[in-house]
Amino acid sequence: MPETDKIDQRGEYYWSQVKKHGVKYPEFNWPSVEMFLNLIYTYDVVSGHSAGKISPYGITRAGFGVLMILSRSQFKACKQNEISQLLLVSRANITGLVDSLYRQGLVERVNATHDRRINMIKILPKGEKLLEDLLPGYFKYVHDMCSVFTSKEKKIFNDLLTRLRNRTSEVKG
Repeated sequence: MPETDKIDQRGEYYWSQVKKHGVKYPEFNWPSVEMFLNLIYTYDVVSGHSAGKISPYGITRAGFGVLMILSRSQFKACKQNEISQLLLVSRANITGLVDSLYRQGLVERVNATHDRRINMIKILPKGEKLLEDLLPGYFKYVHDMCSVFTSKEKKIFNDLLTRLRNRTSEVKG
């Protein structure tokens, strides 16, 4: 079965089954649930496709995120806990992630000069080269994917996502 058929089948399930079964709960609000499912479903689709753009370079989306953070930092290095806080994907196992990048020769661990207990992670030239090779195609992919929206729509979309993210932080308790 082609991937698009799977995606359509999953979407059909969400839109038909969830609404039908959710109405038994007084708190159920279909427009809110539909938006929430659409957000998660879209993230899953976009995430899977973007991982496919990164994986030929031998790294994961999380590894890509670490390299991007390091390449943009002032000294091409960050404390391991800072990487964990900035990472846009799961922070569950930053040590294992850094270990993997280290084994590939993309990063190194360096003790901070002011405190040897602090582990700094530094991107190596091989990591920088990987990003130089990967980023043109990746940014083209992102631009092509988002080209279905006008600049104004992108601004509105970003504002809406920010509002949702802020509200999520308020409601999490």
